[in-house]
Amino acid sequence: MAQGSDTMDILYVDYDMYGKEDIISGFRSLGYDVDCTDIPVACNENNDIIKEKLDEVLRANDYTYVFTSNYYPIISDTCRKYNIKYISWTYDSPLVNLYDKSINNSCNYAFVFDKSECQSLWDKGVKTVYYMPLAVNSGRLDDIKINTDDKQKYCSDVSFVGSMYNESHNLYDRMEPKLSEYTRGYLTGVMQIQKNLFGAFVLEDAIRDKKIIGDMYKAMPYELHEGSLAGVEYVYANYFLARKIANIQRMEYISGISKRFRMKVYTTGDISTIETAQKMGPVAYETDMNKVFRLSKINLNITLPSIHTGIPLRAMDILGNGGFLLTNYQEDLLEFFEPGVDFVYYSSVPEAIELIGYYLHHEEERKQIAENAYYKVKKYHQISDRLADMIYIAQNN
Repeated sequence: MAQGSDTMDILYVDYDMYGKEDIISGFRSLGYDVDCTDIPVACNENNDIIKEKLDEVLRANDYTYVFTSNYYPIISDTCRKYNIKYISWTYDSPLVNLYDKSINNSCNYAFVFDKSECQSLWDKGVKTVYYMPLAVNSGRLDDIKINTDDKQKYCSDVSFVGSMYNESHNLYDRMEPKLSEYTRGYLTGVMQIQKNLFGAFVLEDAIRDKKIIGDMYKAMPYELHEGSLAGVEYVYANYFLARKIANIQRMEYISGISKRFRMKVYTTGDISTIETAQKMGPVAYETDMNKVFRLSKINLNITLPSIHTGIPLRAMDILGNGGFLLTNYQEDLLEFFEPGVDFVYYSSVPEAIELIGYYLHHEEERKQIAENAYYKVKKYHQISDRLADMIYIAQNN
């Protein structure tokens, strides 16, 4: 891009995030010039390497906007230095970066897919955060071709795509042996309540007791950045406990469902204790994952509990591929889609099993629900439309 260009130019800073090509092509379809610069994933997000690289790029070019998937304080501070508007679109939750003191930088237009997270930041007086649900690129999805080998490999009655959150670096499992017996028992009870509670997030309030949070801190200290708007309870609730709950939930649902129905699980996680599920390994986000969603009769979504109300990217991808979505209750989902018409939700393992049995035996109804959602996504939930909304807000402050 030539220095001094009169066009509205965007720098896309890539942290190896999902949907990069969809976002870049979305901006270009709107008439914007987009440059891309890569940030090494191994870098700490506040590493001087990142600042040095951004300084070099921004000094050499005139950009109207810098864009990232997820929000990064070092990029915000650098954009403030150069008086460039910084647009970010968050799809991860939790994201403690949103609570960094830099979130109040006037250059920020931080779009967040979880309305509850937005409300939390608005309640703290943050005026640079906006609600923006996730979306898909239907043009790209529709162009993905299904061949005979795909049908043999990916067809199933039920499928699940996602992490099991039982990796060796699982924070709760590393902390748990160092906890007092009292705190361990208390957290076990709290997690059991949250595990069966869809539509409300109680973990953060449940661990505010000084004895509980103090014991957790002693077992595995976590230091927030200076000036952070988040309390330490936010980190322990959303990064430690919520992910452990996700592991327990996913193992329970997959175990219960796979005993009754043919089920394929696409994950890098360990499900060796569930002999009835067929482990397929991971699938590529841009290609094969979409084939799974199309060729599975029922696509199971189990939302990470730290996504309090938002529509997870996985759920939107299922709907955008014309897949049938069976999911837990998520408040934001009901704002755009109708249960029983566009998707179906469960509240327990037995109910999920009952619903799967029903929709496997009512094929036309199942296909109609998937089709309803597909056309609704195609009409109202395109990435290019979301990006246009973001630019409009940034232009008009």
